[in-house]
Amino acid sequence: MTETAQKTPGSGMPKVRAIERAVSVMRSFNPAKPKLTLTEIAKATGLDKATALRILGTLIECDMIVHDPGSRQYWLGFDLLSLAASVPGQHDLRQIAEPILRQVSVETNCLVFLATPGKEGALCVARAVIDPPVQVQLWNIGEVRPYNQGAGPKLLLAHMSPEDCDTYLQKKLPSANPRTITDASELSGIVKELRGSNEAFSKDDIIEGLSAQAHTVRNEEGKVAAVVSVVGLNPEFSSEGRQRISLVLSNAASRLSQHLCVAGLL
Repeated sequence: MTETAQKTPGSGMPKVRAIERAVSVMRSFNPAKPKLTLTEIAKATGLDKATALRILGTLIECDMIVHDPGSRQYWLGFDLLSLAASVPGQHDLRQIAEPILRQVSVETNCLVFLATPGKEGALCVARAVIDPPVQVQLWNIGEVRPYNQGAGPKLLLAHMSPEDCDTYLQKKLPSANPRTITDASELSGIVKELRGSNEAFSKDDIIEGLSAQAHTVRNEEGKVAAVVSVVGLNPEFSSEGRQRISLVLSNAASRLSQHLCVAGLL
C-alpha cells in the first residue's frame, strides 16, 4: 500500500505518515527506559500493536532496532550511533562548548548543560561535570527534557514563537515528580513572565533537593538558539548564590555565542 504524502504545516514539504510513525517508535525509547515491550511502545506512540509491530519489523531489518524473543523486549541498535556521528558540526560544537562548560562547573560547583530546542523538549547537546557535590544521571547528551521540567527547557519554551509555544501547551505535560508543573495554564503564566528575560530558575521540579538556573545563548541575529544551565543542590542557590551563578552564566553565554557563531554552529 502506498502512503499518501501530506504537506508539512508551514514548510511546504511533503510528509510521509509511515516515516513519521517510524520516528515516533524510535523516540519512544529513552535513557530511563532503553528497553521496551511491544505493549509499552504502542502506548508511548499511540499506535495499535499491529502497526507498531510492522514498523518494528522493518526497523529490525534495517538494523535500527534489536529484538530479544526471550524477554520480548526491543531496544535501539548501535547503527544509530553511526548516524549520530554524522551530524554536521557535532564534534566542533562539543570541542568549542565543553571547555567553557567545564569552567562553569568549576566556578559554580554544579552540573552544566547546553541545550537547543526540539519538537518535544530541550535537547542536551553538551554537558560538563567537574566533581560537584551531587552525582546524578540527569540530562545526558542526546536526551530530550520536556519543556515543563527545569529552568533551561522553560526558558527555551518562553522564547519559541507564540504558535509553537501554544501547540506545546496543548499537549499532556509529563511529570518527573509531584513538584513538576503539569497544569498548562500555570506553565503558560510562567512562560509569559520569562518571555522577555534572559534567565530562569527552578527548584525541585525534576529531582527534589536540586535547583537549576539557566541563561539564553543567542545567535548572530539576536535570536535565542540555545540555553546554558546549571543544576546543583538547593543550598548553592541562595540569594547570594544565584547572583554569583547569574554572572558566571552570563559570561559563559556570551563566550558560547561568540565562539559558536564564528564557527557557524548557531
